[in-house]
Amino acid sequence: MRLKIMPANRDRIRGSVRHLVSASCAALTLAAGLLAAQDRYVRAEENENHDLVITRSGGERVVVAKSDRKWADEKQVAFKDIAISGDGTAVGWVAYYPNCCTSYPVPIFVEVYKAGTRHTFDPAIAPWHWCFVNGSASIAAVSTTVHGPQNEVIELWDVSTGKKRGEFTWMDGESYPRAPAWVVAVRSTRAAQEHQCSTK
Repeated sequence: MRLKIMPANRDRIRGSVRHLVSASCAALTLAAGLLAAQDRYVRAEENENHDLVITRSGGERVVVAKSDRKWADEKQVAFKDIAISGDGTAVGWVAYYPNCCTSYPVPIFVEVYKAGTRHTFDPAIAPWHWCFVNGSASIAAVSTTVHGPQNEVIELWDVSTGKKRGEFTWMDGESYPRAPAWVVAVRSTRAAQEHQCSTK
């Protein structure tokens, strides 16, 4: 025996299905928004053990330990120049290591923590300054020698892929009026040690 659905009942069923679908979409949108809010970082600092503690907007904390990656057979000793991206979705810093030829540790790697992943970038020389570029999708660093002429190697990377997107050498005492906008942006923030750069 076949069940016959009258037109009026059919319209009510369709209406109920549409309402259920709309409610489900709204719930998913709300859940996505809550997850996105939880991924906002509001504080980042080095603790007494010289590990990095990142605090999310919901109060949860993430501890990023010193890297196991060695440089010149030395281990990381400190996190410095720590900053949160303008959109709150990433934290960046410079990893410092002991140096055989100085009495103090020096900057070696620029790193970014984003979406639960630690990204490591290896500048050409010692990165004395870095910044997020136009949000948190890219970072750039200015590296120079510890002593001697301050010729700068300025590099740009994509955070998620690690791919280098640009490199520019700025010789000490020279001017480059046609330098790329991202190079100018990075150099302009170095004196103030700001870590947000914009080409817009």
